[in-house]
Amino acid sequence: MTRNQRALAWALGIVALLAAVAVTRHHLQMLDHSPGGEYLTWRHAFFQEAPDYVFWALAIPVVFLFVDRVARLHWAWPRILLAHVAFALSMVFLSIVIRSMWYGSSALGNAIFSTLPEQLFTYLALLAGVLAYHFAQRFFEREVAAGELATELAEARLRALRAQLQPHFMFNALNSVAMLVRGGRGPEAVETIAKVSELLRDGLQEDSQAEVALEDEVALARRYLAVEEVRFADRLHVAVNLEERAKRVRVPRLILQPVVENAVRHGIGARATAGKLEIGARTAGQELIVVVRDDGPGPAAAPRPNGGGVGLKNTRERLQAVYGSAARLTLEHGPDGGAVATLVIPIR
Repeated sequence: MTRNQRALAWALGIVALLAAVAVTRHHLQMLDHSPGGEYLTWRHAFFQEAPDYVFWALAIPVVFLFVDRVARLHWAWPRILLAHVAFALSMVFLSIVIRSMWYGSSALGNAIFSTLPEQLFTYLALLAGVLAYHFAQRFFEREVAAGELATELAEARLRALRAQLQPHFMFNALNSVAMLVRGGRGPEAVETIAKVSELLRDGLQEDSQAEVALEDEVALARRYLAVEEVRFADRLHVAVNLEERAKRVRVPRLILQPVVENAVRHGIGARATAGKLEIGARTAGQELIVVVRDDGPGPAAAPRPNGGGVGLKNTRERLQAVYGSAARLTLEHGPDGGAVATLVIPIR
């Protein structure tokens, strides 16, 4: 059942209730003041009171269609007012004519003057209800349209950010291969190319997914780190520690990649000796907390996290687009040195 059908059902129900009250009141009055006979029956009370309610119940969809039609024509206010006055007089006159025919009255003029105020008031009450529903419906439609537009804009922005990010980390991986080749490390370069091809295949296969389980996102980041482990040889050590519940939480695809890249570039890459990169995740209530920690020189040696380009700025923008203020990314000094990047994502 559509929204209009439900509204009509409610309106008809209200009219039916009012009709039942009017018929009952008429019957009770006849019991006290009528001469008896046919006047004491429910049939008499129904045929005396129900016709008006039946007419106005049938008029509800007609009035709604009129109001909706006039609203869609976008006329000026004087023309709209004139149309409403003409339609109101037509409906009231029609109700009086039908009422006169029903009761067998030949004096139409007297009926018009005697019942005009009552019929006009009834129409205005019905019109007020229809207008209230009409404007409520239009408001609801605008809210839905605005929500859909906001969703489309957010999705378009996310697609643009992901399209920007995908070649970014692939470029970094290929740059690692180039460094190995220039360093005369042919076998390692070949191995790295194989790992890069795996990364590329993963990206092509999963590009349509907006969200993935955290364990899949970590696995993708881990394959990227495998490429970097070849480039850094024994200088890079990676540790992963994921809480069981945290593994299943859905996160935006590639949300972890720039954070890991930042740790490698400004943490491990800035060290002359071996370094360690840790990825950990746990849940706290309805939040997922992902921590990427390195033992490099710390965030002071890195560019500002809110700077231009992709990386951490891109990640913050994606979190804002998906979760609003419910998600955040911070980059701080570690208690024992190095940098600690913390992603907080609501579980939904």
